Amino acid sequence: MKLTPDQDGPQEIATSAQARPPRSIPEQIAEDIGSAIIAGRHAVGERLIETELASRFGVSRGPIREALRILERRRLVDLIPRRGAYVREVSLNSIADLFNTRLALTTSAARIMALVRPPTYMETLRRRVDELRRLAQDPATTPGAFAYVVTRAVRTIARGSGNELLNDVISDLANQTVWTTIWKSPLDYLTQASRRRTAQRMADVLDAIERGASEDAERLLRDLLEQDRDQAIRQLARMRGETCDPHRTLRTINA
Repeated sequence: MKLTPDQDGPQEIATSAQARPPRSIPEQIAEDIGSAIIAGRHAVGERLIETELASRFGVSRGPIREALRILERRRLVDLIPRRGAYVREVSLNSIADLFNTRLALTTSAARIMALVRPPTYMETLRRRVDELRRLAQDPATTPGAFAYVVTRAVRTIARGSGNELLNDVISDLANQTVWTTIWKSPLDYLTQASRRRTAQRMADVLDAIERGASEDAERLLRDLLEQDRDQAIRQLARMRGETCDPHRTLRTINA
């Protein structure tokens, strides 16, 4: 299987052309290997052999080495000098912890954004919500395309808080953990009905922020993200044949 820039690997996720930025070949390879690790198709401690991966993806060893470095940054493999790359343990509990950490940060950002309401980011968030509504009405929308725009909306809220450290931490969670990799396989927004519900909930968050209702904005976004977390964890549990500590999926909002 040969890869070229902008081409997805064997577990392709369709996204809107306007939303998804081009990915390098090492990034494509890292996403494909990473999704296999998350799904449990590589055993903990398994060695990933460069020559075998190069043959599989139809590339030289250079892009493979860069892909393995990306996976190391995302804490999916350990690179051991003179020994190679080995798959790290990634438990379902640790994935739930990642969801909860991101949830705590972004809901705090929603509260702050409702208080400051910066015009530029308010306009950007309105565009994101409009895009979600359009995607939700289109039966051809894929879960991956919808999830990508939800992520963009949440990132807009983080930036709109004006808290640079909070925004940097959220960026690090996306770039230096398994966050982007776990969405390689569809985990949520699997039906048009679920996409419509999410689009409406995000519209409700926008409305609360526009009204300056900080507590409502935080509560509504928390409810949305907790439901997203629970659906994703259920999907991953089925894929991996693993259970998650129920204390990690407690609901703090009774909708």
